Amino acid sequence: MNIFEEMSSMFFVEVKEAPASDEDVRELQNFSSIKVPCEFEEISRIATELEISVNSKMYIRIWSPSGCIEMNEAHNVQKYIPDSLAIGDDEGGNVLIYLEGKDGFGLYMVGFGNLDVEDAILIAPTLRDLLVNNIGIDVVMSGYV
Repeated sequence: MNIFEEMSSMFFVEVKEAPASDEDVRELQNFSSIKVPCEFEEISRIATELEISVNSKMYIRIWSPSGCIEMNEAHNVQKYIPDSLAIGDDEGGNVLIYLEGKDGFGLYMVGFGNLDVEDAILIAPTLRDLLVNNIGIDVVMSGYV
């Protein structure tokens, strides 16, 4: 089963675009200062530019590989948080980012306007943990309750 088939009922994919090509995934691997997590590659090979409803209250977006490169460059993410990879946002000013933070490696959330590893909050160890097991859903929804 893929991650979309396992996704918790708390999440619903409302918008998705075509899968990423192998070349798109390779370009992200070459761009990233960290190993691109397999789960992100898995999702990208099924669909990209996802808009996912969270408990019918808010949305998270998961970018395509090329969208990741574009957004990481546009916001100078690696300048402010080296050894990280932003993969999406909450449509409310926060970025979803893989990094090694104070709680270990995982998926964190931090404001676009305050890209600082010290202010990053752990969402879940993995994107799969969030989308399948609801780990960190309270963190993602903290501004939307």
